[in-house]
Amino acid sequence: MNEPDLTACTLLLVDDEEANLDLLERILRRDGHHDLLRTADPVEAVELFDRHAPDLVLLDLHMPRRDGFAVLADLRARIAPDDFIPVLVLTADATFDARQRALGEGAQDFITKPFHNAEVQLRVRNLLRGRVLHRQQRRARRDAELLAEAGRILHASFDTATAAAQLARLVVPRLADRCVVDLLEDDRRMRVASARPGAEGVVLEMAPEDCRVPMEDGERVRRMGGADGWISNDDVRGLEAWFGADAPASALVVPLAVSGAPVGWLALGRGADGRAFDAEDEALAAELAHRAALAVENARLYHASRAALEGRDQVLAIVAHDLRGPLTAILFDAEMLRSDLPPGMGEYEARSLERVQQAAERMDGLIQDLLDVSRLSRSALALDRSPQDMGVLLAEAAGLLEPLAAGAGLTLYVDAGDAPVLVADPTRMLQVISNLVGNAVKFSPSAGVVTLAWGMEAGEFRVSVADQGAGIPAAQLQHIFGAFWQARHADRRGLGLGLAIAREIVEAHGGRIWVESEEDRGSVFHVALPLSETVSEADPIPLPLAVA
Repeated sequence: MNEPDLTACTLLLVDDEEANLDLLERILRRDGHHDLLRTADPVEAVELFDRHAPDLVLLDLHMPRRDGFAVLADLRARIAPDDFIPVLVLTADATFDARQRALGEGAQDFITKPFHNAEVQLRVRNLLRGRVLHRQQRRARRDAELLAEAGRILHASFDTATAAAQLARLVVPRLADRCVVDLLEDDRRMRVASARPGAEGVVLEMAPEDCRVPMEDGERVRRMGGADGWISNDDVRGLEAWFGADAPASALVVPLAVSGAPVGWLALGRGADGRAFDAEDEALAAELAHRAALAVENARLYHASRAALEGRDQVLAIVAHDLRGPLTAILFDAEMLRSDLPPGMGEYEARSLERVQQAAERMDGLIQDLLDVSRLSRSALALDRSPQDMGVLLAEAAGLLEPLAAGAGLTLYVDAGDAPVLVADPTRMLQVISNLVGNAVKFSPSAGVVTLAWGMEAGEFRVSVADQGAGIPAAQLQHIFGAFWQARHADRRGLGLGLAIAREIVEAHGGRIWVESEEDRGSVFHVALPLSETVSEADPIPLPLAVA
């Protein structure tokens, strides 16, 4: 472990004898300490402590006006409970009572006069090591807390301006006196949020998206101020580009970058009464900037994906609507032709019209799925719920679906029985069952069995649809309820919407849907609805946002 640099610490020497102060100063300077404060006045000692926040106090006990015990009490009142600023007492009073009282008042160590120079140096080193270690641990803890809170703030919203404003409020005054967040929009640097101290706390300024003004682009400014003076690739104008005419004494401007490309900047400033930014501040600011950059990029990707989805849904709605008219005409005309066939027409013509009608009906089903997905995405599909005998509903589903199964050479086994009454939308629940059974029929081999059954478990009404198909590979199970997703082995491809729509309808009823499957052993789809579901029949309940 590297030895900390103890010579950078500030020491406060308090003794009513100037000769003793001179001696202590010589001893400490020989050990490399140069940041030394000294006073023979115990009242001034407290003022120096308040003004300079030293890392160690060397204190005499017996002084005129105020003794060291009173000074100890004043210092103890000023040191925060989670801080550690050691006090080393140096006194000619070697009594046990003096030692006990000094340690009881908050001193960390005690040396009697006269003392050996080496002893003073060793005691000072030990106390400063403790001080530096405690300061490092305290700072690491505070930095970790700041980063954790920043992470929560940045990922709580996909609105970049809100996240930037909350980040600026968090940073002031914990890391800086002033904070500015600029984002790169259309290749221009736009002021999004800023925070500064005010008479009643932190003053937060946030620019709405339609009121943002491009800022003058300063050159890349890294760290400025402190012992090294101004450090900039440009000149003082670099600071004005971030903070205006009231430039801080110390500043830190960190780019918000994703994969090396800037998306914005985080500018921090401290006034003349604060310490200059150091390497640890720079590391913390860089980590904050990294997290902020990821949040900005995630927000932009989110909004871009939402815009793409909205565009897709609009196209789906328009296409489905425009197809519905001609398709309705085809269905109507096919039905009319079949019913009006002259007696002399052959079987071939009748089957041709039947195939036309079946194809049109399949197309109508696909269009209905497209419309449902569009409505789900816009939260425009509502449920019309009322008390339903689920046994009757399952029996009705069986009657509608048996011809579908028979046409595929399958047997549909239905266990309806005396099922409970639930509050549900019958049309939509029939759609769920139809989608699940249709999916099972699609992937079952000829002469197989599809089973539709129900049961009660853990306060839920459960419906299951089992098939004897090829099963679903484990790697695909997590995707099957996504819109437009289809199994790789599908030999009769639709649009991949049936399971996605079923999931949305089930979840809108407060239920859940899942699948159990093994390759070459078939699949079982489960729907679970809460028995306690009770809803007013008067108000339709909108479905949640659909899948992407």
